[in-house]
Amino acid sequence: MSAIRWIVPLSASLLAGGCGLIVPEIEDFPGGPADGQALVQAITTSVHCEVADAVRYVIDQDIADAKQFHQKRSATWLYNWGAQIALTLTVEEKSALNPTAVWTPLSPPSSIFTLAGSATISADATRTDKVNYYYTVAELYKRAPCKTGVQPKNTTATSLLIQSDLKLAQWLQDQVTPVATGEVTEPTSPSGPLKQNVLSHEVKFEVVSTGSITPAWKLVRANVNQSGTFVSATRDRIHDLIITMGPGDSKGLTSVAANDANLASQIGLAVANNLRSLPLQ
Repeated sequence: MSAIRWIVPLSASLLAGGCGLIVPEIEDFPGGPADGQALVQAITTSVHCEVADAVRYVIDQDIADAKQFHQKRSATWLYNWGAQIALTLTVEEKSALNPTAVWTPLSPPSSIFTLAGSATISADATRTDKVNYYYTVAELYKRAPCKTGVQPKNTTATSLLIQSDLKLAQWLQDQVTPVATGEVTEPTSPSGPLKQNVLSHEVKFEVVSTGSITPAWKLVRANVNQSGTFVSATRDRIHDLIITMGPGDSKGLTSVAANDANLASQIGLAVANNLRSLPLQ
């Protein structure tokens, strides 16, 4: 029974040093607060740059096509719009400790009695940071050309929102092309189903890291941790980007439909993240 006496406090001390008991950091280990700040700055800068590049590409392509094919421009409406950008960074850390032991008392060789015991301790902590910002399309179009995918210097902090092509130019071009071919009316047409249409684009990346360790002991009268997982830890990072575009001025989106669509997208994201944490039935 002496093995049980020391395995319990050892288990508690290992869990105390694991994740899930303190507010998670935005940056990954071994980074510090400065790395977290650099990460958020790099994400917002890269997204700003890619949105501006997408807007400039679509408008310039529309101008070039109108000149080349002697036709009416198809994206003049876009220049009077704005882009509401919502960035959500969610970090969830979990740890679990599950010591098991089988005790065999001193008894005659013919005895078959053993005593098994186990305990489970778990911890879960979630941090959600949101950044919302707004640009007019005119501001985005006038921004100087910039380079996307630039990682923070001298840090291990990174995000797939920085590394990856977010397909923003493709998304905008997909909205303009049907207008150019006459398949749909301009998004500002009062004949539309919402009287004023909305463009929305969402990108989500999730990265999960999991680790575990199971030391085992065979003692004279006890076997400890011969099966199962002794200590496990999980870090789940979700980086979500929502871009909502609609008619707007220097203060923000002026379309009720655009504001409603932006709010609905953020509510949907919050509900989805909460459902993820619910235990499976």
